[in-house]
Amino acid sequence: MVKIKTIKLQGKDYAQVSERIKAFRNDCPHGSINTEPKIDGDTLIFKAIIVKDKNSHNSADATGHSFGKNSGQKAFEKLETIAVGRALALLGYAGDGEIASGEEMQEFLEYQEQQKKESIQNAIEKLEETKNLDQLKKVWPSIQPNIRDEKEILDLKNKLKEKYASS
Repeated sequence: MVKIKTIKLQGKDYAQVSERIKAFRNDCPHGSINTEPKIDGDTLIFKAIIVKDKNSHNSADATGHSFGKNSGQKAFEKLETIAVGRALALLGYAGDGEIASGEEMQEFLEYQEQQKKESIQNAIEKLEETKNLDQLKKVWPSIQPNIRDEKEILDLKNKLKEKYASS
């Protein structure tokens, strides 16, 4: 594996694709990086093919793919970069062995956080719809365990429990 300059992202080392390309170009002056976009409706698919030495039939090569919504120039560029990053990682050009790009990891973490927020909001709505202690007892187990442990949810449950107990 090639050692490449990394950045910290969510506590982990990630090599930006631009750094991976620099290292590849330095190590493989006869290498090639080719990308092929394909538009399928509103989906854009990229295929990146990287060959370490285009002059040798025995050269190592790798293919990386990415796909996403075709939503303009930046989406096009981003998906191309992701495909190239994946192919480079498969050839050993990565920060710590990761295949996903830093952008992909950041997006995934943001997606997870959004999903958690939505689950918390849904749990709040379910709890607030209850009218008595029996309904609260039935709704509580339907809430995901990791969401039940959230302070906001526990506080609301306890508040409702006290309210219904005093009714």
